[in-house]
Amino acid sequence: MRELRLLPAALLSWLVVLSVIITRQAWVAVALIAIAVVLMAMLKQWGQAVTVSVLGAATALVARGRVQAAERFIFPEAITGTVESSKKLGEGLSIIRLGVEGYPTVVPVIINGPQEVPRSARVLVEGSAADSNRPGLGTVLITTPEVEVLQEAHGYAGWVNRVRDSFAESVVRHVGDSSQGLIPGMVLGDTRLQDTVEEQTYIDTGLSHLSAVSGANVSITTTSVMVVLALLTIGPRIQLGWAAVALVVFVSLVGTEPSVLRAAVTGMVGLAAVVNSRRMEPVHGLCLAVIGLLFWDSDLAVQYGFILSVVATAGIVMLFPLLYRALSGTGWPDILVRAVAVAIAADVVTMPIIAVMAGRVSLVAVLANVLVAPAVAPVTVVGLIAVILTLLPGGLELLALKVVEPFTWWIHHVGVFCQGLPIATVEVAEGVTGILWVVVICCWVIVGVHLRLVKVMALALVGVLVVQWNSNRPPAVVDPATVGYVVVDKLPEAVPPGTGLIIVTDPDGEAADRPTATREGVPVMFPNRDGEVTLHVDGSQHAADGRF
Repeated sequence: MRELRLLPAALLSWLVVLSVIITRQAWVAVALIAIAVVLMAMLKQWGQAVTVSVLGAATALVARGRVQAAERFIFPEAITGTVESSKKLGEGLSIIRLGVEGYPTVVPVIINGPQEVPRSARVLVEGSAADSNRPGLGTVLITTPEVEVLQEAHGYAGWVNRVRDSFAESVVRHVGDSSQGLIPGMVLGDTRLQDTVEEQTYIDTGLSHLSAVSGANVSITTTSVMVVLALLTIGPRIQLGWAAVALVVFVSLVGTEPSVLRAAVTGMVGLAAVVNSRRMEPVHGLCLAVIGLLFWDSDLAVQYGFILSVVATAGIVMLFPLLYRALSGTGWPDILVRAVAVAIAADVVTMPIIAVMAGRVSLVAVLANVLVAPAVAPVTVVGLIAVILTLLPGGLELLALKVVEPFTWWIHHVGVFCQGLPIATVEVAEGVTGILWVVVICCWVIVGVHLRLVKVMALALVGVLVVQWNSNRPPAVVDPATVGYVVVDKLPEAVPPGTGLIIVTDPDGEAADRPTATREGVPVMFPNRDGEVTLHVDGSQHAADGRF
């Protein structure tokens, strides 16, 4: 149990930081620390009592100091800051996270306009401030129609932006639509080319961790460097040094957003574990990462991404051996057994958290992650080679991108296929009852695998899917020619008598997430905006991509 020696301190540190941020006070943190110390004293764990008290108090003091700094800060009417991250939320809507001098955390700024602001740019923001509905060190959300760019990113930050822009342009020129969003996302964490429909596909199928930088990217990058150096007969410590250099360069290209920092710290712990495998157990390394990250950024304690990353890693570390032994008896190839064990371990421990976060859970996440597992490493490694080749003249990145494209095509279409399966996602009942049901089901999945009932569980799941498929099959499709349709450029104010369907060719506007009809109940289709949509005999409409 040596590897669990830092677990109480890590859990306490997380709880005290969480309590300080939510209550904006220190008394709850003091009470938690006192309870932990008394409990350790009762168990006669004097070393643990000292450890939890010191680390708990230190993380609480750091968080409390940052909360006080945020509360004392007075925002001027015009805020000047540096853009730390930028993300497009939809057509004509984006969010930037602004680093402001003297403020202990980033300031979220919603831009109600088509403006795209590059990372690391110095900007001036004038807008309306409101209280944010998300817990955090900062409680301010600013909305503005436009920001003024005072200074473009320069120096190393400007070079990084040019690399990302050049790579995105090369991807658009050389690969198909299904790969354009994934390649920059998986390689550099650049999701600018992903639309909202594509993002939702990866969320529904549990592949969203692949559509942007995650711990897998860091592990693959550093491991690749060490493997190459090992083939050159270079010693392990030098391998570690060059892998660390590769990690620093990778993070500088991707950015220092919380998700990237989580992945980077996990990667560094993993590297240390490789060199000192006898002294660095996985859980011990994870606890070190949690404590270090909470000191670095107290806001991580209330972010779902941080919770999911830590819980998924812990689930894989603790459940993988159990699941691997149970699945080994199936007779499947070892590589498939390992992929399934990792996918189940990560999915069952994170599903309750996703249920709280989104109110829905994916039932196809394990299947999707197993199917795409062989494609992840080639995309990451060859994609990074393509980034390097983008910096050279002659368009040499074309070959690397063509090598990557089949793998990203596969990942994208696995997501689309799994999203289209019956009950790909299910809604969780509101309240504690719904979450408890998710926890119970996840526990039974683990027990079922442990009892080697995998085939029985698989047959039961297939049966449920078949029944649900038959019950959810849409009614027969209506031929528009049989209902008296009209084709117009714009939706008319008055509907001609006898019209059974209106087809509008105007491509402007965002894709709808529900069917459209006139006040008189006449169905309206926007094929150039919504894509392929079918009309059915019961009057319903169904989009080919599953949006409605």
